[in-house]
Amino acid sequence: MGAYLTQPVTDKVSEDKAFKGMTYGASSMQGWRITQEDAHNCLTDFDESSDTSLFAVYDGHGGSEVAQYCALYLPKFIKNLSEYEKGDLAECFKAAFLKFDATLVDEEVIKELKVLAGDDDGGDEDESLMRGKQLIVANAGDSRCVLSRDGQCVELSFDHKPEDEIEKNRIEKAGGKVTADGRVNGGLNLSRALGDHWYKRNADLPAEEQMISACPDLQTVNIEDNDEFIVLACDGIWNYLSSQEVVDYVRERLKYEEKRQKPSLICEEVCNVQILMFNVFHWFR
Repeated sequence: MGAYLTQPVTDKVSEDKAFKGMTYGASSMQGWRITQEDAHNCLTDFDESSDTSLFAVYDGHGGSEVAQYCALYLPKFIKNLSEYEKGDLAECFKAAFLKFDATLVDEEVIKELKVLAGDDDGGDEDESLMRGKQLIVANAGDSRCVLSRDGQCVELSFDHKPEDEIEKNRIEKAGGKVTADGRVNGGLNLSRALGDHWYKRNADLPAEEQMISACPDLQTVNIEDNDEFIVLACDGIWNYLSSQEVVDYVRERLKYEEKRQKPSLICEEVCNVQILMFNVFHWFR
């Protein structure tokens, strides 16, 4: 069955934690793939000195190693950047994605990636930093982050697909093409990711203008009193449910105290992918 199993692996790894008056839940399942290609971070104490938490999903494709490597090392990489020290979190995310991606071709990093199971596959990332009441979201790829604001979905990320006009123009200017099935040179069905350096070899262009770019889209929002929860998930869920449908699904299972489920149990109900969820300020009143 090629890159897939004949039977899915349905064991789930889940967790819940209360922190700072909020609660997060996370769950992951390998499913039909040969290996679990996804990874995540739930770092409620990412930077206690500035009341900063970090949540992220890393969706691997072609293997698990880049996703695993990002989960292991990208958080520390972010904190060590000068942009982070200056408090410019949006610029910090942009610099982190591009600079960290550049390290993935270093000889020592490639050795570690091979230990993790391969070398230079790819992964798309969706990360959120929450500092006080400010939320900064960065994404490169087709993982997604959505916010429930009084039951209405607020999109906090952008699906980077090769057929989108901005993405297609960049791909073609870099010497690539988008095939009829929406793939870059007939390969990847997304247009931004870390890794995948086979698509990043145009020596005349900077990193953000390559066929596959690691440059993230960024959104910053201030958490309001009617903000309820955020969902971060890899593309598997969004292929079947709209953002509003996911918000409705989660909200229905959190709305009534007597029927309220732990966030991880809600994740498990829909999870054949990585999915994270955390309450922003409060349970429903």
